[in-house]
Formats: sequence, C-alpha cells, structure tokens
Amino acid sequence: MICGPSFIWLHLPKTGGTSMNRLMRQLNLADVVVDPDDQDSKHDSIRVREARSNWQAGTRQQFITARMLDRWLISDWQHKRRHMKLPDLPFEPVRSGLFYSLRLGGTWVAADWWLQYFSVDDSTIALRLENLVEDFNHLMLPFLPANTPPLQSAPKDNAKPSNIKLAEEPIFSQDDLKRIHTNNPRWSSWQQKIYP
Repeated sequence: MICGPSFIWLHLPKTGGTSMNRLMRQLNLADVVVDPDDQDSKHDSIRVREARSNWQAGTRQQFITARMLDRWLISDWQHKRRHMKLPDLPFEPVRSGLFYSLRLGGTWVAADWWLQYFSVDDSTIALRLENLVEDFNHLMLPFLPANTPPLQSAPKDNAKPSNIKLAEEPIFSQDDLKRIHTNNPRWSSWQQKIYP
C-alpha cells in the first residue's frame, strides 16, 4: 500500500507493484508512505489495515493498478513457480481462471477474490499496467503535490531474480479464455470498463 494525504494506492499482486513502490520512493514526496517491499502487509486491503491498527482511510481517493486477466493469471503462476518454491505448480487450474493462494492456506481460488478483497468498485481508479505512464500522469498526478513532475517512463522491477528456468510461456485456448472470464465475472466486467 502507498498512502498519501489525498490518495491510497492498493497493491494488487503482479500488477507492477514493486515498480510503483520504487517510483514513489524516487519522487520522495512529503507525507507519502510506501510499505516495505519485503513485508506481506504491502498487500493489505483498506479493511485489513483499518482492523489491524488505528489507521483510517477516510475519504482519500483509492487507486489500484490493473492488468488483463489472462496476463495476470500467467504472471501469478510463473511468479509462484519461480520465487515461492512451487516449481511443480500445475497450470491446468489456471486455465479455469484460478490462482494458487498461499494467503488462504494453499488452495485454488478464482482471481475475482482479489477484487473482492480490495473492495474494488466504480470509485476505485485503475491505472493500467500496460499504460502506466499515461494513466499515472492523467489520473494520479492531480492527487500529488503541484510540483510533482510527470512520468517520462516507468521503472520495470521484479521483486526477485528468477532462480529457475521455465519452459515456453503457456497460452490459453479460446475455450480457456471463455472459461476464465465465466469464472471471474467481476474481473471480466472491470476489465471491459478500463480497457476500451
């Protein structure tokens, strides 16, 4: 999570969060707090953060970075295989729009779980990962101090280097994509709104 006086940015995994954290640290804006990259609390929802402490979101504008569902599913699966000691994690459940959740005790869950967890709704402003510079400058920059320079490029960080080599990147069939979107109606509807 990144918190400023007038905004909160929610860290949906595998949507450029490490890059966003680095960017905000580089801007070094007064009164903006960036959660440490090495703590799982960086993925807190507002509800979880408020329950854990006296912190309150108040009326600050909420932002989140979005990614196309099929790309997000592959990225999450690859990340868990590379960095979370799950090199044998099967891909078949991903073909149904499921991700493997360690947070929920090691079970397969629909990707929609994350949007519910973060309470993403029409008031949450989405920055598209694929258009991060443009969306940041157009949508988020007005919530930062007036002297904040617009982005010229976005940092591209990965939390950890890859320690295993993966085979060729998997692809989804048309039947897979239909099933993925059927099993994740919330993400599918959200995606249609933010990716015209």
